[in-house]
Amino acid sequence: MFRYTSEHKDFIQKFAPGRYNDEITNLFNARFGTNLTENQIKNFKSNHKIKSHVPSGRATGREILFTKKQKDFIVKHVEGRSNVELTDLFNSHFGLSIKVSQIKSFKKNNRLSSGLTGRFEPGRVPFNKGIKKYWIGGEDTQFKKGHIPKNYMPVGTERVNTDDYVDIKIADPNKWRGKHLVIWEKHNERAVPTGYVVIFGDGNRRNFNPDNLILVTRGQLAIMNRRGLIQKDAELTRTGILLADIYKKIGEKKRERKNEK
Repeated sequence: MFRYTSEHKDFIQKFAPGRYNDEITNLFNARFGTNLTENQIKNFKSNHKIKSHVPSGRATGREILFTKKQKDFIVKHVEGRSNVELTDLFNSHFGLSIKVSQIKSFKKNNRLSSGLTGRFEPGRVPFNKGIKKYWIGGEDTQFKKGHIPKNYMPVGTERVNTDDYVDIKIADPNKWRGKHLVIWEKHNERAVPTGYVVIFGDGNRRNFNPDNLILVTRGQLAIMNRRGLIQKDAELTRTGILLADIYKKIGEKKRERKNEK
């Protein structure tokens, strides 16, 4: 039986409004490294009287969870852009790694169209062929070489993302990364290995002291979240990692004995 912590409950209460159970489940598992089912989330909501207030009908097909701000961004920029271009623009703006298929699914479910045919008809001559300048006026308001937009954010700028983590801009034009990851990698002089994550030892996402940033496997994190082993003290959390390994070993032994029967 999965043991929910107060952090789990607060997370579900925060993200439940306006979202379907499968969306909440995907968010929850991504955030805590768990493997809960949609039914488990549904039962938790029911037991704690948490309501999503979503309509019973929904568009067919699955789309990732977008915030209202992100949905508005897609609607505003969909026209005249291919799915790849729109996805790149979206990820650059929000510092995410959304797939092209997910943007495509969102457009389909919300009946959005770029207005592009996706092909260049045979025999068609580009309208600007042989023309160096095809507009009249406007030079005074055009971006000059080296122009910096008013909303430009320099490398090193920090922001808080939708999951309440601090991101830091690491490169232009708009490449962002979790500040805790940047600090851990700089301190340890290596990249975070595949299959690992960096957690805050005391649970405080604003404490970027290198001693508070702990590297764990996704498997360890899943067990720690399930067992409530992430404490408000980094040393206790490190002890929790050892316990997580023990729980994992016990589980493996139980499965081996079960398979032998």
